[in-house]
Amino acid sequence: MTIHTESRFVPVAPETVFDLVADVERYPGFLPMWKAARIRKRESGSVYYTEQRVGVGPINERFTTKTVLGRPAWIEVTSHDRLFREFFIRWHFAPAEGGARVGVELCWQVHSRLLQQGIDLVLPKTARAMIGAFEHEAKRGMILQRAYAT
Repeated sequence: MTIHTESRFVPVAPETVFDLVADVERYPGFLPMWKAARIRKRESGSVYYTEQRVGVGPINERFTTKTVLGRPAWIEVTSHDRLFREFFIRWHFAPAEGGARVGVELCWQVHSRLLQQGIDLVLPKTARAMIGAFEHEAKRGMILQRAYAT
């Protein structure tokens, strides 16, 4: 099982990044690898189930996830889909001077050895790219808000 953690400062309020990470249906518009994401069921204001599709090159996989929101400090995404032996993504958001400290812990273990070798190679890069994509999208949203406010 491969687990990768990544943490960095982003110059955006932690609540802004939290809201963006929680808005899974927006992922295909800005997040590398995400081809589709749709909330299928809401259990409460803090739990929802999503059908997602990710892909790189010729590899495309569909899976379902359960997301639990611990507003405003954490988000946990898990899957017991048959594609995975284990799958979780844990996000942490903490206030920091001038922005937020954002951390992500990723674990994607699949049944296919060949696919797992590919995941092991790209997981560190994926974690960095995910935080970068969320940071970029949050900044873009702030710029658009300012433009509409004037």
